[in-house]
Amino acid sequence: MIYPSILPPGSTPLEKGLEQVVAQLADIPTPIRSVWSPANSPVGHLPWLAWGLAISHWNTAWSVDYKRAAIADAIPYHRRKGTRQAVQEVLARYHAALTISEWHEVSPRRAPHTFEVRLPAEIGPSFLTPATAAAIITDVAIAKPARSHFDFVQVLEAQAGLYMAAGGMAGSFFRGECTTTIDTSRDWSRIWQTDNGEPFMTEDGLGYWEEE
Repeated sequence: MIYPSILPPGSTPLEKGLEQVVAQLADIPTPIRSVWSPANSPVGHLPWLAWGLAISHWNTAWSVDYKRAAIADAIPYHRRKGTRQAVQEVLARYHAALTISEWHEVSPRRAPHTFEVRLPAEIGPSFLTPATAAAIITDVAIAKPARSHFDFVQVLEAQAGLYMAAGGMAGSFFRGECTTTIDTSRDWSRIWQTDNGEPFMTEDGLGYWEEE
């Protein structure tokens, strides 16, 4: 489309060409000011706007409202970056139970300018997948102070209690009447016996007798 020219007849071809390019800007439906607005920018432009504001923790899985809020907070976040608050904000996006323990808060003390990112064991293994762990480490590394180093650890906090219990066992007794008889039909002391005291019996039911 050729736009009406307001240039004088003696204008150069370059001037006329620039006039046509500038005239086309009037047909852009969304003004440039709106593109740079977190609240009004088209959804398709949000990743580019996040890139332009150097948002390193951008996640395409966020909702549109969360993306707009992150873009609106980009400049204030860069002011907080490099502080403990910035690291805590990063951890809060993943799980509320993630905590920070700086070098002077643990016993024994760690080396200065170090800290631990602690994951309580009760969160469970389903949360800490390799992809989630890698994402946490990456985002914390971006948000932390440049001179600080950290470890990502899973801690088991044991709680002990003293309990007393009593138990009982129920039983019964049985009393039976029995009699004893002595077999005098043979001299059992002369019968060959096994180590267990059992006699060696013959086919007729008699034992093997010792020879006199």
